[in-house]
Amino acid sequence: MAHGGSEQGLLILVVGPSGVGKDTLLDAARARLHDDETILFPRRCITRPAGCAGEIHIPIRAEDFSSMAKQGAFLLSWRAHNLCYGIPGHVRRDVANGKTVVVNASRSVIDDARDLLGNRHLRIISIRANKDALRKRLEARGREDAKDIEQRLKRASAYHITGPNVMHVDNDKDLETGIKHFIDAIQHRPIPADQSATDTAT
Repeated sequence: MAHGGSEQGLLILVVGPSGVGKDTLLDAARARLHDDETILFPRRCITRPAGCAGEIHIPIRAEDFSSMAKQGAFLLSWRAHNLCYGIPGHVRRDVANGKTVVVNASRSVIDDARDLLGNRHLRIISIRANKDALRKRLEARGREDAKDIEQRLKRASAYHITGPNVMHVDNDKDLETGIKHFIDAIQHRPIPADQSATDTAT
């Protein structure tokens, strides 16, 4: 399918284990595709104050998040690392209006997204990196001690995404290569086989 949803809208959920580089790839794609009005990168709603380290987000008070979710404020929502995350409800309208919407998500909401949108309007981009690359990134960001890093590496080794409309993008080489292949996956262009970005289906 051509990029941009000229015939139909598309929600792209970007998933992958901690340290794999999702935020870096998303920031780069957002900057490079800024002039393409058919591709949107909405900010997530997070129960984290504004100005904290990490992605630019829409801050939501923890006490408000649950009621907002019940009122339909979020297309998808989940909890991780003692925070609540939500994809704004307007994303569904954007997809209905033919836009391609790209957002960082948890694998825990993939089935919910498939139920809501169907496979025709959904793509999963699973970002991967080898163990050595993950270890270096986790050590460099300085958020976890050695024990936490080992636990994250163990979880990453068991991180597998399958099902329809899944594209795997390896992000363990240089940054520019990772960005290129990530954007190719968003635009559904052919990616070299040795980079392991392939569609899988069940």
